[in-house]
Amino acid sequence: MPGPGAHVQFEQQGSELKAIQVVREARSPIIVSIQRALFTLGIVVSSYHARPSATRLVERLVIERTDGGSIDGALTAKTKAAILPIVLESHR
Repeated sequence: MPGPGAHVQFEQQGSELKAIQVVREARSPIIVSIQRALFTLGIVVSSYHARPSATRLVERLVIERTDGGSIDGALTAKTKAAILPIVLESHR
């Protein structure tokens, strides 16, 4: 789990990873960095929503594989491992 001021929630349906929600005490979006990391894994962002407030930004990314398959098993672990360092680094 990222440090204070940053939170990542991975939304799953059964064993399949469906979405990622990132909450940070920052006003600049992190989607570009996350999208690059996901693309290297063969994953694309199919839907993106950002909700800013005075002190934080909530970003929700719905994801899917480029080949139409499900994001589960080892790919779920790789996805989480790719995203967490990006969020941690952006919080520094």
